[in-house]
Amino acid sequence: MTMDWKKAFRRTLEDPRLAFDTARGLLRGHYYRLKFRLLGRQVVIGRFFRVIGPLDIRGPGRVEFGDYCTVYSSRLRPTTPYTHSPSAVIRFGNRVMLTRTRLGCENRIEVADDAGLAEAWIMDSDFHAVEPSAEGPRYNTKGVSKPVFIGPNAWIGAGSMVLKGVRVGANSIVGAGAVVASNVPPDTVVFGNPARVVWRLRRAPSQATSEQAASSTSATP
Repeated sequence: MTMDWKKAFRRTLEDPRLAFDTARGLLRGHYYRLKFRLLGRQVVIGRFFRVIGPLDIRGPGRVEFGDYCTVYSSRLRPTTPYTHSPSAVIRFGNRVMLTRTRLGCENRIEVADDAGLAEAWIMDSDFHAVEPSAEGPRYNTKGVSKPVFIGPNAWIGAGSMVLKGVRVGANSIVGAGAVVASNVPPDTVVFGNPARVVWRLRRAPSQATSEQAASSTSATP
């Protein structure tokens, strides 16, 4: 999927301030690209990276942004993709939007294309042992880590928490304040603590048509 330049141009004519905000966001994107390179961080940033507000990336692991990603933050609530081990990888696909999202990664967090992450917590580890330890207080222990996968076009609502080992299916919505400790099926809305399915979504006609075409092509001898 490429940018629709004609549509973007029409929107610019209708709202000139949009062009200014876009240009400013792209400049800040270039600033962060240069900043993390100078700091020696393992950060890879794709094309047309826009940043509004602070972006704080820390840790010894690797953080990757695809093309056309956007970050919205505020001074009090920055977006924070943090890695906690040299082997940790946080990978965002194309056209992903992050809004004051907090990520803590010990192993792997992957976010597919077109996903939206609001002011939520996404963690692939407990970051402490569940059972009491004779070695000392729990905060000095290391927890179990399991990868987290956020599917394409999924939306993670404000105040929610996505915990280790969770896979959120394509097009699904995690409602505000939900605590997700198990997999979320595709095309569903989940709410609550623990999160449970409260609604099943219908596929957009274009998605259903493309999937049917793919199935018929694969079935052709």
